[in-house]
Amino acid sequence: MSVLGVVVVTGKSPRVQAVALEGNINAPTVADAFELRTSSTDPAEQAVDLARHIAPKVTGVGYQGVAIRVAGASPVGRRNKAAFSRAHCEGALIYVIRTATGNPVTVVDPVTAPKSVGMKKPQLEELVDGLVSKGVNREAVLAAVVALAGV
Repeated sequence: MSVLGVVVVTGKSPRVQAVALEGNINAPTVADAFELRTSSTDPAEQAVDLARHIAPKVTGVGYQGVAIRVAGASPVGRRNKAAFSRAHCEGALIYVIRTATGNPVTVVDPVTAPKSVGMKKPQLEELVDGLVSKGVNREAVLAAVVALAGV
């Protein structure tokens, strides 16, 4: 069984970090990790670029589940440019992934993640930390673990 966890990381420009897990919730292993970047400076174009880049990564791969770690509270009220850009990218990614795979995308909030996988917070953190290595984003692993628990 293979699942994908995705997170949008903000900085100078947003980028996608993703990790594929195989196995089951009791013994997951990292199968792949990748990063997607955009060269655009316009937030709407950045979202489109990242969505365009992820489509071939998920089309026809056969992931049993895909989850995205979301930014959290709505960024619109604060007008925080980075959070606003991240929300744009997340929305575009969810749409493209759902269209490409034909399956819903699980939205992961780190506060409710332990309950959604049926673990206590320290137990989930230990599992996630055990899968993190160089080049593997912790938040993407968290999303992938939640996806794995849901299949």
